Amino acid sequence: MNLVRCEKGVHFYDKDKFDSCPFCMADNDAGVTMTYREPDTTGDDLDSPTVAGSAVTVPASSGNMSLNDAIKNVTETESYEDDDDDMGKTISYYNTTMGIEPVVGWLIAINGPEFGKSYEIKSGRNFIGRSKDMDISLQGDDTISRNKHAIVVYEPKSRMFIAQPGESRELFYVNDKVVLNNEQIKKNDVLLLGKTKLMLIPCCDEQFCWEDVENEK
Repeated sequence: MNLVRCEKGVHFYDKDKFDSCPFCMADNDAGVTMTYREPDTTGDDLDSPTVAGSAVTVPASSGNMSLNDAIKNVTETESYEDDDDDMGKTISYYNTTMGIEPVVGWLIAINGPEFGKSYEIKSGRNFIGRSKDMDISLQGDDTISRNKHAIVVYEPKSRMFIAQPGESRELFYVNDKVVLNNEQIKKNDVLLLGKTKLMLIPCCDEQFCWEDVENEK
């Protein structure tokens, strides 16, 4: 095995098997084909598969996504890092195409200290907690964690809303079911955090999304 660091200095890869870093190529171009060299069976790499003249292909994303696919997609492709203008600045999915960050849905407080108030959901991850730094800040309910009690995700390519556990030790519920993993949520589903109930009202769904409007221009 001949481990070398890639040109970006981020990954290590086996120079004996690949001409260039397969991880960098996968990040830059889904569906790219990378040449794979036959391992040296005379050395220490006897357990590696012998694939003479074969290739490793990174598949492009599919249009019909399961819940797991949507989670993977929003993790990997919802934004990119604009290192030229602002180191570490994250540009959202819609900002790259529309130049604005449109609302994709709302959470409506149907119980709790802020009864009747609405909270905008944006594309990607929306962190919920008492802190004013949260994307959705729930004030007046001391039973809600200050930071990241819960997460609501909108994945634009699948048009799917997803509830995820936050980083708090406190639990939250969707339709009285505790959320311990990724849970798809739909119109009128109710999230319970502390003493506050939030009902999901989508803006984007099977009938409408912002891409549809953009395509009509």
